[in-house]
Amino acid sequence: MKKYLLGIDAGSSSVKSVLFDTKGNALASASEQNRRVEVTEESRRLGFEEVDADGIWDSTKNCIHEVIRKSGIDASEIAAVGICSFGNGVLIVDENGRPNAKGALSQDYRAAKILEKYQQEGSLEKINKIIAGTLFAGEPGPILRWYKENRPDIYSHIGSILLCKDYLIYKLTGELSADINCFGGSALLDLSTFQYSRELMDLFGIPEMYDKLPKLRESASIAGTVTEKAAGYTGLSVGTPVAAGMMDILACLVGAGAADEGVVTIVAGTWCINETQSTKIIPGASANQPSLGKGLYLNCSYTGASAINFDWFGKALGGTARMEAVKRSVSHYDVLDEMIGQMSPDQTEVLFHPFVAQPSVHPNAKANFFNIDQNTSYREVVYAVAEGIVFLHKWHIDFLRNAGCRITSARLTGGIAKSPVWAQLFADILQIPVEVVDCDEVGALGAAITAGVGAKTYQDYQDGFRQAVRIRERFNPSSRYLPDFEVRYREWEHLMRCLKPYWDAK
Repeated sequence: MKKYLLGIDAGSSSVKSVLFDTKGNALASASEQNRRVEVTEESRRLGFEEVDADGIWDSTKNCIHEVIRKSGIDASEIAAVGICSFGNGVLIVDENGRPNAKGALSQDYRAAKILEKYQQEGSLEKINKIIAGTLFAGEPGPILRWYKENRPDIYSHIGSILLCKDYLIYKLTGELSADINCFGGSALLDLSTFQYSRELMDLFGIPEMYDKLPKLRESASIAGTVTEKAAGYTGLSVGTPVAAGMMDILACLVGAGAADEGVVTIVAGTWCINETQSTKIIPGASANQPSLGKGLYLNCSYTGASAINFDWFGKALGGTARMEAVKRSVSHYDVLDEMIGQMSPDQTEVLFHPFVAQPSVHPNAKANFFNIDQNTSYREVVYAVAEGIVFLHKWHIDFLRNAGCRITSARLTGGIAKSPVWAQLFADILQIPVEVVDCDEVGALGAAITAGVGAKTYQDYQDGFRQAVRIRERFNPSSRYLPDFEVRYREWEHLMRCLKPYWDAK
């Protein structure tokens, strides 16, 4: 049996490639920033959030080549390649497979007016019923309608509709492919059948796009094999199987081994993702994606900003932490973590709404601080940002609970999961045990396990979990500050409701 699996996680900001053995041990990794399209005043006003498609491929092939070089393995020993990426947005190619527009990211909001149109036309409710979710402007359907109305020169030359990972699979294998999870989670499938729907394309106002949809596969099925040309770019062996893959949020569930009932997977990264696998569709959920088998759904409640709020804070208001970090020769994130750990909810009145990106709790929501006065310390503001991020996750998890999902524990993933301070804050606010897996790139591990299932390295997903997933640490909740958290969360939620009329009026 071949010894290795390659997992690739293509995010909106960077691509990560990790080589694993079949026991889930990471042998080598590489990452590279994507080429984001520069935001101008006009593109920002229009809601554009774009990435260079060929830049993502460049980053991917560079990372694969670097991982093989660093590991020193024979590439022929790689059993399969698995790829996950952000869902939604859209990456369109022409009849020759070349991108004919910049890739739209899931936070792209150019189609906000299209969503209003669906509401006025009476089609939005019908769309939501078919997709078993809540359509937002950054999904492929509305963006494609925007192209039809605003850039017919591009729209008329669309050869195939792809998502990010599908373009990478195409570049590796020459096959135009899609998977049920990622397309289902991007509002492109009828969730009652897990198939394409002409009615859905009609409701989107893009009926001609039905014939531009690629072949649909299960996530673990093999979409194709590495071509000679791709092998030359990457160092992979010709003929290496490439799995159809999945959205990064399902890959995080797989990499965390969190498929059991009662476990919620928290992805605290760019997006605020909260998800659990069940046998039911939840009305009003952000999405009910096809999950790891027939009759299984990934029940999701999410918005478009979690740890990215902390990244924003570090760039815009992180000068104090950076100066301290330079003085002590540590990371400024270490300094910020210390400040969070030194605070407790009874020491401050400052609150933060972590709405720096769309989709959010409202189409016009923006981030904000409350209760700052002349005596407010920097440490209080840092703590408020962290607490506000966890409060937003709680808001989503409470939705899942109230919808009937049994939630008894959480698996925390994303960059924040590396910090014990953050993990404990999640446990204390959610009042459930929070576990962190022994892997820094959980999405890449999930993609690798999925490829391993497709290549028969593992018998099934459960076998992959047993062999490749280990819990690094468990954080049990403390009730010491529970009354303070409850009071602060009620105020945080109340302020959000108070802002709704203002957002409505904008």
